[in-house]
Amino acid sequence: MGKIKKILTNKWFILAASLLCSIYTICLIYFAYAVFFYDIEYTDKVTFAVVYAAFSFIFALFFFYTRRSFITCIIGMVNMAVFFPTLLLDWGNWPLLVPAAMVTLFGFFCCKMNDTVKTVFGTIFLLLYILGGIAFFLVMNVFRVTTVDTLLTPEGGIVSPSENFRCYVLDVQNKSSGKVAVYIEPNKLDKNIKDVITLRTTIKRLVKQANKENRDDALNYDVHWEGEKLFINGEEYFDESDYLTETESGELTYDFSEGFWTHTYFEVDYPIIEIIDKFKKVITDKLSESKESEPAAALMVIGN
Repeated sequence: MGKIKKILTNKWFILAASLLCSIYTICLIYFAYAVFFYDIEYTDKVTFAVVYAAFSFIFALFFFYTRRSFITCIIGMVNMAVFFPTLLLDWGNWPLLVPAAMVTLFGFFCCKMNDTVKTVFGTIFLLLYILGGIAFFLVMNVFRVTTVDTLLTPEGGIVSPSENFRCYVLDVQNKSSGKVAVYIEPNKLDKNIKDVITLRTTIKRLVKQANKENRDDALNYDVHWEGEKLFINGEEYFDESDYLTETESGELTYDFSEGFWTHTYFEVDYPIIEIIDKFKKVITDKLSESKESEPAAALMVIGN
């Protein structure tokens, strides 16, 4: 018993244990990344809740055991900042938020750092959470258009023959006349984690929409794939090959850096984002026109 106590009180053993606390920080960073770039869907919510709660409880014990370590103090402060995006962007996802919130707060308050330092950083984090939360919810409720979205295509969308993309049609109803929108999404970027949660990609592109007087007709859009091309009412609107690139290793992959793809969970129904997208399209069209006119101008000079 004395040997076990000697090991547990050894400063190097405590230091090693405090380094393990960083695993929970990595977990918080991963979920912060996930909620920003993916929609988290539960395959088995109960299993996830039990496993994540047990995982969090174990690390709460590590935080308590190493509370006097300087490294644990640093990790406790980092966790307070890292958890903030997850709290805002995934509010209401209690199986994920409750265990993480308890461990994050416990790790910060139980660590034995200087009282002045803890007070200063505690005040900073309190203001961050309160003011940041108020600002976020104001933006979400004041500047965001509130809509009711109805999926007009089968669940999971209409998958292309190559299975690389899927499309779906949404009936977006808002306070005005609403719209019908057709979106394209990559079909192979979803991540399934142990058959418990699925991270569904939010990368998408708006390829066609109908507003106001054309909305009722658009409810009967004929949307289908022909090979790598998407046709809406007989007109081509998307071609997979436009986004196919070759890496340095010779592997073929799809590039979503161009073509007005959105890369976060934020919808295009934010007025400011629609304005930015229209502005980008005007600039892109102008640049394309100027590039096309340069060769013609050069040929005229040579001819003269």
